Parts: sequence; structure tokens; C-alpha cells
Amino acid sequence: MGPLERSRFYDQVAGVYDRQYAYTPRHSLRQAAWLARQCPPGRLLDLGCGTGRMLAPLAKAGFAPVGLDCSPAMLAQCRQAGAPALVQADAAQGLPFASQSFAAVISLHATLIHLTAPGELEAALAEAKRVLMPHGRLVVELPHPASFPPVCEPRGWRDYQSGMSCRNVGRGLEEMRLDDYQELTTLVRVLRLPDVQRLFQGWRRVEVHPGFRGGKFRLDKGEVIVVLAEK
Repeated sequence: MGPLERSRFYDQVAGVYDRQYAYTPRHSLRQAAWLARQCPPGRLLDLGCGTGRMLAPLAKAGFAPVGLDCSPAMLAQCRQAGAPALVQADAAQGLPFASQSFAAVISLHATLIHLTAPGELEAALAEAKRVLMPHGRLVVELPHPASFPPVCEPRGWRDYQSGMSCRNVGRGLEEMRLDDYQELTTLVRVLRLPDVQRLFQGWRRVEVHPGFRGGKFRLDKGEVIVVLAEK
């Protein structure tokens, strides 16, 4: 079996995702509090909402969240948890919302690295910008490139995070494997700071943060990159 397309990949793991792979509820609350300090209140679009782990913390933080995901099985988990505003769509194919309809758009937990086909990531960011109100904020969480282990042998599997392995399959591309499901893999993109700078050209203001705890971003080490961009 080759790498699965992103919606099929997440359909396969939806039932165990929160238990095995999601951040803790405490971390979700920390993220929501950080977003409340950085983003204007109002409607907020959660791109790649998954099982909806962020929707309740976002509502408690003062936002009116709308969850969007391309995986029907992930959205089914959201509905079981009682999430009220959900949409099934693929951001790279266009967002089903009017222009300037959200005060903020977020894409957390490395959602956007699954957009690996040429032009997909650029299209998704352009759509996020379109649906943002003037001076609206986009927040994107990405893996820090230093979080990927060094490539020791071509196409060899390396330990990535707990329960995950990866192997390099091309420039800027990794195949990610869930170790408990060794035939279940998908492609992801590795984004470095020059890639981020290119992708966010034309935004009014762009900041790069080392996560949601504060501190100074470093090029040589870190777990995540959090990009905050103002339209």
C-alpha cells in the first residue's frame, strides 16, 4: 500500500486519534488563550479541525468557531462530541464561505503540511486570506524542520515522534508512518523559514513564534513554528 491521500489517511485513524495522537486538553486551553491574546474576537475558522479538540476551548475563549475538515470520519467524531458548526471541505479546493467573513483563521497541529501537491498550499493560504476580514489574523502551526531527525540513509525509516516514523522521499517531502499501523502512511511537506517567508509574502504583518508558551524563535532547534499573519 502506498501513501494515502490525506482525507483517507485521517478517516482510518479518526476513532483512535484523540487517544493516541492528539495534544492534551490542557495544551488546547493554552493554545486558545494565546489565540485570544493575538486575534480579534468574532467568527473564527478552524482549518483541519479534526475531531474538534479546539472548538470548545475556542468558544470559551470568546470566539465563535466554525470547524472545517476534509475527513468525514473526523467530522463524525466532532458531531458525537456535540460540535455545532461543522463543514466538510478541502481548503486547497476552495473554501465555501463568502469573502471577509471571518475575524480569524487558524490551522493547528501541522494540518497544512499535508498539502503536498504543487500549488495546493499556496491555494489554501490564498483562500484563508480571502475569507478574512481586513486586519484579520491567520495562525498556522507547523513542525519545526529541526524536529525531523537527520537523514542517515536514502529512504530509510527514522524515528520521528512517539508512535511515528518518517522517511525522506524527495526534496522537502517526507512519508509519515504510524508505527501501530505500519501499512498506514501519508506524505507531508517539510517547511523551512525561507519557505514560510515566501508563502506569506504580501501579508500586512508576519510574525514567527516558537510555540504557544512564549520565548524566542530559533532556526537551529524547536518543536514547532507558529506563524501569525495579519491581512
